[in-house]
Amino acid sequence: MSPPSAPSTSKRKRNVLTMEKKLEILSKIDKGETSVSIASFYNIGKATVSDIKKNRGTIMSFVSKMDSDDGIKTKKVMKSAVNEKLDKAMQTWFIQKRSLNEPISGPLVCEKALEMNEKLGGTEDFKASTGWLQKFKNRHGIRELKVQGESLSADSNAAEKFKEKFSSIIDEEEYGRDDIYNADETGLNGRSLPRKSLAARQESAARGFKVSKERITIMTCANAAGTHKLPLLVIGKSKEPRCFKNVTSLPVTYTAQKSAWMDSKLFINWYENDFIKNVKKWRQENNKTGKVLLLLDNAPTHPSADVLNSIDADFRVMYFPPNVTSLIQPMDQGVIEKFKRMYRKQMLRSLLLNDGTEEGVIQFAKALTLKHCCYMAADAWDNLTEENLKKAWMKLWLEPVEVETNEETDDNVNDIVDLFNQIPGFNDCDNHDATDWLTTDENDPGYHVLDDDEIINLSQNASGNEESEESSSDESVSSSKGPSHAEAFKAFETGLEWFEKQAESCPAQLLLLKRLRDLAAKKRVATIRQTKIDHFLKQ
Repeated sequence: MSPPSAPSTSKRKRNVLTMEKKLEILSKIDKGETSVSIASFYNIGKATVSDIKKNRGTIMSFVSKMDSDDGIKTKKVMKSAVNEKLDKAMQTWFIQKRSLNEPISGPLVCEKALEMNEKLGGTEDFKASTGWLQKFKNRHGIRELKVQGESLSADSNAAEKFKEKFSSIIDEEEYGRDDIYNADETGLNGRSLPRKSLAARQESAARGFKVSKERITIMTCANAAGTHKLPLLVIGKSKEPRCFKNVTSLPVTYTAQKSAWMDSKLFINWYENDFIKNVKKWRQENNKTGKVLLLLDNAPTHPSADVLNSIDADFRVMYFPPNVTSLIQPMDQGVIEKFKRMYRKQMLRSLLLNDGTEEGVIQFAKALTLKHCCYMAADAWDNLTEENLKKAWMKLWLEPVEVETNEETDDNVNDIVDLFNQIPGFNDCDNHDATDWLTTDENDPGYHVLDDDEIINLSQNASGNEESEESSSDESVSSSKGPSHAEAFKAFETGLEWFEKQAESCPAQLLLLKRLRDLAAKKRVATIRQTKIDHFLKQ
């Protein structure tokens, strides 16, 4: 009888995973794969899988702040800096410089680190040495530093290389125009009026009168075929603006950030809960299959491609190289500009439809709220045609696309001036004033470029920019609960009777009015019945 074999003393070799592998594991967990199968595939213990799952938020946050995808492929440990405030300040400064396409050298980074350390009140013995620089680069996945010099102009060579790469990806992955999207943010001064208008003059002359110049951020997104436009993402300052009270639905997706800027947290939320869900729904309704590609610019508020690509295997994100967006990014090829012109024309038309007096203009300017801006923005976005959107891809898509050129262009400066002349109090506005008004926010990228003092404050108060105000203090909105069900029923009844006699009347719109009238009638009856029951119970 042979002696029992001795138990195996061999141990599994310790396997330290890169950030890239950890993201893969999080994706597999989301798809329902078991810890046992994942541990076996990556040759790690079940406890390691559990730790990765438990530290999801920390991992995603760490990876989202890395400068390049190469760092994600090599970085294994989330080791923090000795001076975390200085590290955060330098990381913020570096990402902004990258996004602004400014060349950065190693000596420039070291010089800036010494300056930031002094402003932060750091230790006097801090040396921004070569060793510190290398550790800083390793921590944040910084692959290379450009030679210091003047700001770079649009990089046509990089644009051509990207177009070739994009073309090969289309062929290899068999993407169609319905499958590829572009999204881009922009700032919008949604409630500003021309400087020579009556309202602007009144603001400078009358104490207490205020025309709001508050900006909002808009995210536009559509596919290359022009067949699918996502609802606009609107970012305001307030989580719960007073003008949204009792409003259950808006024609846009609204969110908030303290300064109304895009940030990485908002972007990830939009990507996961708006972009992916909206695109999946549209593709299902239109019998589309296959993967989806989203093209983005390299704004500092956009998380790394690896972070976004780990969310859903059917959706891929690809970034334009720095300094090419003005040349080939579709939303920058006239789409955002046309949207803003249509928005401002909507504002002037609303003024034109007012009561036709200067007093009416003043009241309009005072009463204009964020809710009005959301509706005008949604209407302007809806009026962009399929041809407008397809045309914007002509500089990027090497394969030619047929675009009709007989569209009416009704958004030029002369048309705006003609509208000015029809509105009381806008008579002094000329072509120069119209151009100035139309381009007032053309260079607003939708994210804030911080100066050194703001970077210092942000690094000292890590959560200072996270929370949004609960309500907006500058919106003078009535506390009324709005029209009653009975008033709404009467208004829809009158509107239906009026519209059916108009030459513009059509069956679809008549049916919509009827359905709205019937909804108001149903709610009116329910309210009457509830009132009678309550009265009976009190007897």
